[in-house]
Amino acid sequence: IPINPYLDNITPVYIITKLKGPRGVAVTDDNHILVVECSSDRVTILDREGKKVKSLGGKGGSGNVKFSHPRGIAITPDKFILVSDSNWIYKISMIGFLIASVGEEGSGPLQFNDPDGIAISPITGQVYIADSCNHRIQVLNPDLTFSHSFGSKGSANGQFEFPHDIAIDSQGLVYVVDKYNDRIQKFSPDGKFVGQFGTHRLGPGQLNDPVGITIDTAATGLVYVSDSNHRISVFTSDGVFVSKFGGYGSNINQFYTPYGLAFNKDGLLYVCDYNNNRFVVY
Repeated sequence: IPINPYLDNITPVYIITKLKGPRGVAVTDDNHILVVECSSDRVTILDREGKKVKSLGGKGGSGNVKFSHPRGIAITPDKFILVSDSNWIYKISMIGFLIASVGEEGSGPLQFNDPDGIAISPITGQVYIADSCNHRIQVLNPDLTFSHSFGSKGSANGQFEFPHDIAIDSQGLVYVVDKYNDRIQKFSPDGKFVGQFGTHRLGPGQLNDPVGITIDTAATGLVYVSDSNHRISVFTSDGVFVSKFGGYGSNINQFYTPYGLAFNKDGLLYVCDYNNNRFVVY
């Protein structure tokens, strides 16, 4: 059943336990779920019922890829996997073989400092990377060559304090989780500032160190944001607050540091419940 964003109390469809630090998530067109297990340095592939298919990287994983601190994940239009890991971006096959990699530590083009969330434009295929400790967004072409970057450290419009995650809507507009500015910033595809929403507090529509974002592009166009209030907040694309759900704890309707978020094409919402070491599906 697709999630109803107008309810404050939402019951999960199912919960997958025994994951190790689930941090990032992406969903394939055939509803296979790819979860970054940060604490075990692997990407785990689950089927649509949540049963494990295989692991990539990590101890005993398939393929030849090795991760040291994976975080963000995205799936390219040609069905490869992109993973941010330390100061690298890896392109790997669905069976775990390394196809390409870019990166090194630094602040120049194709250099990174703790990159995190990854999003791919549905219009251009360009790859947007939250280059967190460089306080910028790097944009790569589909072949992983450098296109452009935008942002710098600060709190003005278009500046960031540790951007953490990215989502792109059906028009190609870019939504950036600006973690320590406690806001979501919205940009044109080429990085021009469009707007922002969110303020620092605990109330409805307010954010506290937000970390994850996704957009229900197939249906409502609503924006879902996870933060350190241990909840998911829901906004319109213009930043109008709609609802929230969750709260601190380990019960079925609670979270302990929710991170990555993703929708599948059928409207199910996937939440990485990081410190509860589980994966929640709504």
